[in-house]
Amino acid sequence: MKLPPPVVVAVGLVAAWVLNQVFRVQLGPPAPGLGGMVVFLAVAWIGWALLVLVRAGNDPRPDKPDAAMVQAGPFRWGRNPIYLGFVMFLAGVALYWGTLWGWVAVGAVFLWLDFAVVRREEAYLATRFGAEYAAYQARVRRWL
Repeated sequence: MKLPPPVVVAVGLVAAWVLNQVFRVQLGPPAPGLGGMVVFLAVAWIGWALLVLVRAGNDPRPDKPDAAMVQAGPFRWGRNPIYLGFVMFLAGVALYWGTLWGWVAVGAVFLWLDFAVVRREEAYLATRFGAEYAAYQARVRRWL
């Protein structure tokens, strides 16, 4: 993977911010309270997922091999809780701004994560953990 997912999230956020400055398209009133709450929940969700991942002996960087398959914590409800947290974070910012470009960033980053990252990771995990991962895939949804 050429760009780490957090970098792509940051690029999406900066691009949306720049577009907001240059060509603002207001979709509705800004919702700073709700947006701030979603950002807070996203950061907490990511932190919880990282804690569970590290406690299992895995390095959270996607280019590092996994030592163990994790099915606890937020991984019980979705196979990609950290990436879901990234999308939630951007959605919180989009709510905070109330503009088009925030939501465009949410969609673009989600699609990039789903097609460029998650599908590759799934192929790797299927090879690495075999039947255990196949059973996990059958039981737990990709996103939530």
